[in-house]
Formats: sequence, structure tokens, C-alpha cells
Amino acid sequence: MLNANMNDGKSLVIIIVGDTSGCSHIRLRHNALWYCGHEHFGFTPIITPIPTFDPQYLARAKAIVIQRPVSPGHVEIVRRYKALQPKFGYKLVSEFDDQVWEIDGQGIPDYNTASLHFDIKGTTTVAEQTFPLFDEMVVSTEFLKTKLIERFNIPEQKVHVIRNVVPRFLWSYPRKQNKTEDLVKPTVLYSGSPCHYRNPVPARKPSPQEPQGFPGITPLKGDMDNAWCDWVIKNVKEDKINFICMGALPWFWECIREKIRFVQWVDSQSYPRLVMSLNADFQIAPLVNNNFNKCKSALRHTESCACGTILLGTVFHEDKLSPYEEINPKCKVMDNATVEDIDNIFWNLCKKDNYNEVLNWQYNFINDNGYFMESNKHAQEWLCMIDGGNNTFI
Repeated sequence: MLNANMNDGKSLVIIIVGDTSGCSHIRLRHNALWYCGHEHFGFTPIITPIPTFDPQYLARAKAIVIQRPVSPGHVEIVRRYKALQPKFGYKLVSEFDDQVWEIDGQGIPDYNTASLHFDIKGTTTVAEQTFPLFDEMVVSTEFLKTKLIERFNIPEQKVHVIRNVVPRFLWSYPRKQNKTEDLVKPTVLYSGSPCHYRNPVPARKPSPQEPQGFPGITPLKGDMDNAWCDWVIKNVKEDKINFICMGALPWFWECIREKIRFVQWVDSQSYPRLVMSLNADFQIAPLVNNNFNKCKSALRHTESCACGTILLGTVFHEDKLSPYEEINPKCKVMDNATVEDIDNIFWNLCKKDNYNEVLNWQYNFINDNGYFMESNKHAQEWLCMIDGGNNTFI
């Protein structure tokens, strides 16, 4: 049975989360739920948004994992944990799922509203102070690892990739049967977050509550600044697809809002069940080519594999660095594709033999490559992350 070192007298892993969004759930909280219920793994995870320096906790801590330690307040926190490390003997680990520092002079894309308030130069400065203090740094993709090593001159052996995976206990659903007929009017789901584009916000005049007023926010298509936007509009208007949009309604689809199904966001625990209940035939994952997207994982593909929904994802014609390079070749859509190009790919996949081939390929992909959280591969990687005496990743 896979387990952490159980002979060191240390049974706690303190996980300091930086948000309550999907990031902390996918990377940390879901793992904690899984390992908490299995004492044979050799440790008990403690999830907290507030650092603890209680000596009773630190004495029993096998590792302290800090999500995204790039805020100004993290400098003193990490330094304090590092100073106490010789006394208590825990492993100090940082964890990242996204780009939160400058990469080749680029920060968060302007279409992502986080760019309006995210101090990328400030986080980069904090990173320069905190990163050298960690025993291990864990990231979600190879590209993110490469850029972290390049930017901060971190020894390669200190940086490891643990991919985004999905928990089978949440994505458990009967395997879909193969199609017996060609798809005539398929259901297509778009579940991208509002960070993939920027909806407009009107300007506001000065008021007692807002003396300076508000200049407004201009709209940007973001990751839909390609043929995908018009492809959806065309096929919805022509009544060829049933289209479902999850989350906020993008401004560029206002013209078809009466002909599409809109589904509100739910919390991270309820999200898998909702996606599976929609029973979509396809998901789409448009992207534009930038470093921020190259740092991302192919999580939408993993989710699609789990629930039996074929994913069409964007790959980049200028390089092979899109997260969706891993998907089935029949489902790859170039970022410079035309509406006609997407139509040809899509309707070809609607033929039952092609659809069934990709559907079965995706089911095999997630099982054979350890993309379920409960797989031995992922368990080995996670246990190596928190075990100070074992850094042999498989």
C-alpha cells in the first residue's frame, strides 16, 4: 500500500490555502478529503486559511504546504516557518496552479479581470524572496515548471509537476454507451470561467458613495477572439446545435441569448454532478496563444474524459505549447482556424463511428494515464510531495 513515511512520529500535513475557488479544491482540498478518510496513508491533512505556529502542531507536522505564497504578507510567514524548521523538522512546500509572476515580461492577460487589480510586479518581488526558502515547489504543468526555473534560478530537482486530476468520488457516473446513429443536433457545453473574456461595465458618474466615479470597463473577447465565437453564433442561429453556457453570459453572445440554455455556477463540490447531469455530447475549450494559457493544464479535457463528453480544444499554430496538445488528434482546433474549419472538424465527429472512437479513447486516456485522483500514480506524487524522505516522483 502506498503511504508516507510512518516512522518519523509526524502525522500532520498543514495545508495553508490561499482561496476558496476551484484552484484550492482541485489542487489541495479534494486531496485532503480523500487522504483524511484513509488512515493507512500515514498522515492527517489540516486545511486552514490562517497560518499556525502552535508548537504542538509544528512538532507533529510532516510538511507545511502553502498555496501560492506571493502576497506581501507571505514574506514574513515563510521566513518564520523556515527559521523554525530546524527545531521541528517539517518539509516546507509551495504549490502553484497558475502564472502569478512575470514570464518573459508578460503578466495576466488584460481580458482576465484579475489583471485590473493584480500587482504582477509585486508578486514577482515577493517570489524572489520566498521561493529560495522552500524545500520543494510543486506546479501543475511542465511549462510552468520551466518558466519558474528560468525566472528564479531554482534548482530543477526542487521543482516537481503534479498534474491537475479529478476525484473519481465526485466524477462517478455510468460510462456512456456508444452511439448507434449519427448525431443530428448535438448538445454543446461551454463551461469556461468569466476569466476567459471581459464583460463590459458601464461608466458611473461621481456620487457621494463614489466621489471619483468609475471610468467603466471595456469588453474584450479574450480566449474567444477567434472563429469559435462566430461558430457558436452561426450554429445556434441555424438551429444546428443545442448550446449550453455555464456561468456568466459573455457579452458577445447576447445576440443568441434567447436561443441558448444558461446555467448558473455552483460550488466546487456540486460542479461535477451538474456537468454530468447536462449530458452534453461535446465541450469546447477556446484559447488564444499567450504564456498565461501555456501555463494552464488541460483540466477541461480531464473532466470531459471522466463524464463521457468529447472535448474540442484549441492548439497553437506557432508552437506545440497549448495545454490541449494532449487531446485526441481529431479534436484539435488550430487557433487560426476558420468557422468552416471548425464546422468540418465538428460535423465529422458527429458521425457515430468517429464519435465512438474518440469517446472510448478519452475513457482509456483518463484511466491509463492516472488522471483520476485516486490512481496510484497521483497518490505516489502527492505522498512524495509531503514526505521529506522521499522525493522520487514516478
